[in-house]
Amino acid sequence: MQPVVVGLYLALFTSSLLLSAEEISAGCQDWILGQNRSVCCRRCKPGNRLVMECGPDPEKLCAPCHPNTYTVKPMSMACSRCTQCSDPQFELKACNTSTDTVCGCKPGLRCGDNQCKFCVDECGKGEEPTPKRSCRKCPEGTFNDKIHSSCKPWTKSCPEGQILIAKGDAFSDIKCSREVTTYAPSEVNTVELLPVGKKTNDQSIWPLVGIFGGASAFIAVIILSLWLISRRTGKSENKTQSKNQEFTVMMVDHEEPCSFHQPEQEKGGSSESLSTQNSESKLIL
Repeated sequence: MQPVVVGLYLALFTSSLLLSAEEISAGCQDWILGQNRSVCCRRCKPGNRLVMECGPDPEKLCAPCHPNTYTVKPMSMACSRCTQCSDPQFELKACNTSTDTVCGCKPGLRCGDNQCKFCVDECGKGEEPTPKRSCRKCPEGTFNDKIHSSCKPWTKSCPEGQILIAKGDAFSDIKCSREVTTYAPSEVNTVELLPVGKKTNDQSIWPLVGIFGGASAFIAVIILSLWLISRRTGKSENKTQSKNQEFTVMMVDHEEPCSFHQPEQEKGGSSESLSTQNSESKLIL
């Protein structure tokens, strides 16, 4: 039983090879007539290798590549072995007789060459790849705003008529603008930044000067009026205080003699009354 089973498997394998070979159109795709009623092939059909250059039958001049082999050269005498993707690679597209295997790289990595024969670290913005298949930060004075690309130098200066508003860094170039985002007094500087050859409209400045001057004069008048009013108010208060002080002094001057001499007058009155009484008593006696 075992020899029969082995023979059956061999027959199936052979038939599968024949079917795969039959799926590909064999032979020469472009030929010319040669000597002695022969034809000479100039291009084999895709997936075929050249067997012989000239012969009586153009279909026998080229033969399909075997499985796991391929060729992209129309007049190649041999087929190449299909590439095997290895970790960290993975297979994107399987190999066939006319194209090689297409490999890819896992996330965070990218192909190191056009054929993706190896993977390298994927460099982000602000970095650039090195010959050692690693990444490094952009040197000072350069930037990179793309994924896995080389760093580029900063722009040296802004175009004419523009000013620098932001310095460059590892991720972006310098930034320039025509606008000046500052307060009103800097409008004079904005006029100076206009391109050479263009004149400013001086007439548009005079209305602003008039408005500013009028507002300043109005404020000065208000301040002067307030000062005069406060000064007059202070003088009137000082006069009132001085009058009150004089009145107080006068009252004090009149009250002090009365309070000082009154006791003496009372004493004098009492002594006189006593002397009178004594004299009258003497006369009676």
